Amino acid sequence: MKNLPWIYSILLLATLSCDRQSPGQLLIGNWKMVIDTVEQSPPSPFGIQGRGITYEFINDSIVDTKKRYYKIKRSATRDREYKFLGTTTKYKIEGDSLKFFNLTDSIWERGKHLKKVTGDSLILVNAEGKELIFLRHVYKQENSVNIDVIALSSSGCFGTCPITNIIIDSTGSVTFYGERYISKIGFFEGQIPKWRFERIRSEFNQADIEKLEKGYSVDWTDDETISTTFISKGEIVNSIEDYGEAGPDELVWGYTSLRYLFQDLELKELDSTKVPFYLDLHYFRIEKGEEICDLTQSESFLLWNYLRRGTLVQPSAPSKYRLGFVRNYTWFPHFDEIEDPYKENTEEKVKAITTDGQFFTFNITGQKTITIDIGFNFFDINQKFLSFREKGEFD
Repeated sequence: MKNLPWIYSILLLATLSCDRQSPGQLLIGNWKMVIDTVEQSPPSPFGIQGRGITYEFINDSIVDTKKRYYKIKRSATRDREYKFLGTTTKYKIEGDSLKFFNLTDSIWERGKHLKKVTGDSLILVNAEGKELIFLRHVYKQENSVNIDVIALSSSGCFGTCPITNIIIDSTGSVTFYGERYISKIGFFEGQIPKWRFERIRSEFNQADIEKLEKGYSVDWTDDETISTTFISKGEIVNSIEDYGEAGPDELVWGYTSLRYLFQDLELKELDSTKVPFYLDLHYFRIEKGEEICDLTQSESFLLWNYLRRGTLVQPSAPSKYRLGFVRNYTWFPHFDEIEDPYKENTEEKVKAITTDGQFFTFNITGQKTITIDIGFNFFDINQKFLSFREKGEFD
């Protein structure tokens, strides 16, 4: 048994000599693990558990492990905040071991035995002696949708999951609203290079977003919901709610990059007088007679942004629909917030919002009526994604 590592090394060298390429050259590309080669792990709020391991070896020293690295830091808004460090790190091959640099702990991990690597297969052996089998994977994006706007929202959970909303578009424009358990609280604007938008869009397109279901959910409680809405040429091409990261791997990788994007940006806080309270709403719901269409959190933030950028006009909106809203009650208030955690006793009230889909008239307690023109009919252009249901007992 003492000679086994030596034998593995000989086999590995024989494999490599046949391919006439170094291990680093052979590794470059995407590798997806055959899922039944690893045991399922219990869910974790910040790890992608119960999934196969996937690696993207970018060159002979850099790899995207799809594993999220964090640093925990103190925050003015709560006891701690997770600083996202990314998923890309360094790797090296020492003898017959493949090692990754752990960004969280700033150390080289113990590594996995590199048993075999060819042009289309990779076998690693972990510390318990279990073989992990990988196959090379090629993502084809020739028929990908030309997404030009992405909106993402995180709901929070029964704990300290960050509550955020972000919109990015193909011009590099960023709109961000940080609500709880992060250092950036409030409404902000910023800019990213176009190549960064392209990279995020490419990550999502690996998931073939047009074919994804509108909802995914795990079977436990107290987790967060990530909602993501994709726009092409002004129309929603898909809008997905994922509770507890039950969606496909590629979808999760895409929104992981986007949800923490704000941490690395220079964002300018919006003038509070230009973001009046009556637009600071959470989940919109379109009401028509006895029917209701509930918008997801990301769809609601998208509509909020259209309203924010809209034009004040004089005439009132035709009352084809009534636009209601509910607040985000997902998170649990801190002990010093119990008296009025959602500020419902201190804020002025929106009495009613009427709309035809393009013009929105706000009837506000103690103020004159305000009408906003968003420039197009949000409901008509997205009607295939806005399904109505009958009002229930608790609506």
